[in-house]
Amino acid sequence: MITFYHLVGEGGLPRRATKCASGTLPVNGFRYCEPVRTASAFGWYVYLPMELWLLWDGGEVQWSIDQGETWYVLGSAIQYPGFASAFDAAGPESIQGYAPPFLTRTNDDGILQIWTGQIARTEEGVGAYVRAPVNVSGPGGYDVLEGVIQTEWWFGPLFANIRLRRQGRPIILRNDQPFLQLQPFSTEFAKRFEASKTEVVQGLDHLSEKDWTDYSGTVVRRMKTRERLGDYAVEVRKREKALT
Repeated sequence: MITFYHLVGEGGLPRRATKCASGTLPVNGFRYCEPVRTASAFGWYVYLPMELWLLWDGGEVQWSIDQGETWYVLGSAIQYPGFASAFDAAGPESIQGYAPPFLTRTNDDGILQIWTGQIARTEEGVGAYVRAPVNVSGPGGYDVLEGVIQTEWWFGPLFANIRLRRQGRPIILRNDQPFLQLQPFSTEFAKRFEASKTEVVQGLDHLSEKDWTDYSGTVVRRMKTRERLGDYAVEVRKREKALT
């Protein structure tokens, strides 16, 4: 379904996301909350090639790659150390000088673009929904702006835009924790969604007999007979097992 091209030879390789949200879910959430487990595991984790520190005063952005020992003002963009020369040496003459930047300042204050060191290619009909890792407790200080990339035909750097939220204290982007989560995005389903209509049922008196029966089977029955946590999770796993 997806192929990652790991162009920067450092940092963790992309991998399937995990039901434990990279080990950050509370124990009971991991054991009993199947909706959280399922959402957490849907997609692939993508890591940064190195740890990056940022410092923002509301206007100027500074960056450091030595854990805050040395700071530099971010102009328009910087390259990953040594990558531009390696890119030019490896590629044909026509692409030399076009290495993707590692960190870029956009025209919007506090919005930066960061390259993961990856290119992703998906099969026909599948795009990539780019977002922050699902349910993973991050270091804070920034938000990942979500987006959809048509990676079935777009063969370019896998970037993400982040919005800085913390001023005056370092924002640390670690390379041993997931930076992004890519989720498969169906282009055909997106077309169906665009063409679909939204129906809203207002008021209890508009629930049908089937609606009341379904509610009884999913909620009332469980409230009457519940003896343990996670009965929904148990039922979901039984259904999944029956389908395999």
